[in-house]
Amino acid sequence: MRGGERRVLVLAALAVLAAILVVALFGGSGEAQGSSVSRGPSGWLAARKYLEARGAQVTLWREPLEHFSGSGTLVVTFPWQHGRLLNASDPVAAHLQRGGDVVLAWSGDSTNLWETVVLTELGLEPDEVRKAPLNLFAWRKFVREEWELRPLQTRDRTDPSDPTDRSDHRVRVWAPRQMPELSKNFEVLYETPEGKPAIVRLKRGKGSLWLLPTDALANARLGAAGNADLLETLLARLGRQWTFDEYHHGLIAVEAEADKTFQRIIDLVLIHLAILYLLAALTLARRFGPPWREPPVVTGSVGSFLLGLGTLHHRLGHHGEAARRLLERARELSPDLAIPEGLARDATSPRDLVEVARRIVALRRGARPTPPEAMKESGDRK
Repeated sequence: MRGGERRVLVLAALAVLAAILVVALFGGSGEAQGSSVSRGPSGWLAARKYLEARGAQVTLWREPLEHFSGSGTLVVTFPWQHGRLLNASDPVAAHLQRGGDVVLAWSGDSTNLWETVVLTELGLEPDEVRKAPLNLFAWRKFVREEWELRPLQTRDRTDPSDPTDRSDHRVRVWAPRQMPELSKNFEVLYETPEGKPAIVRLKRGKGSLWLLPTDALANARLGAAGNADLLETLLARLGRQWTFDEYHHGLIAVEAEADKTFQRIIDLVLIHLAILYLLAALTLARRFGPPWREPPVVTGSVGSFLLGLGTLHHRLGHHGEAARRLLERARELSPDLAIPEGLARDATSPRDLVEVARRIVALRRGARPTPPEAMKESGDRK
């Protein structure tokens, strides 16, 4: 192997090892992040169980949000794993117009197209706050960076009558890559270490839109005092009627009639397949044409071949034809040989054929040929 080819192979092996290392270190678990039925570290099952334990009426919505017409608080968390892009924000805007509240949890991940579309349609287009480095070691630090979201002091809040002091209860989250770009009129509950609004409340229509990071109320975060305090604050301000959108996380309700129709279609397909299989088996079981016995394969010496050939002619009754052919070949080889015309006329058996051959041999040797009548009588005696 040449030196250049060796270097190429070494570089290819290093690239494969680097890819495996990156996947092992930074690969996701594949869980339904933000789902209130997910038990993973990024799920919201603990938040839902906490609300239920505190007396809240919790509903899991398993249909498209276009069908939702309830009241109370609607919880929409990103990233979505299921849904459509066209007019995805219309149900959220419709619920706000009815006077309901919406908790919209954004993941801050630029790879989720649904999140970008919904936030943009709501006038909250995501803004990149951190750029990913190209250096491998800097990348490891980048993806492991955490933020502590600081709560505003009581005097800085919109409602100064709230006596709760949360100055020491900070919300810990993974540092996002992008955040929604906010308008002017909003209430800030928590801010980033740089002082940017992170958890806010916006007045939309007749209701309120609450924006917060999805990781703030994840299962792995609710053990911290600040994260649990945030959930308690939302419960106190939003009431006790909550609906979690699980349709966009893959929890889909199937109508009973549609389920029956689908099952009926599956049954018909299986019946057709069974009939086709039965017809194919019957077709293959039938015999194609008359029975056929393969002739034995003749192998070995020339003698064995001739013996097999003679056996075939004997079974087919070719004695007369063989006698006539024998006479034709004898006349071709010995034109001056006087061979009687009727010599092969009565050759109808193996003995007659052998006798015809003997007479031709006798004629070639100059012996007196045997008359055909005598040949027939001799053959009968034998």
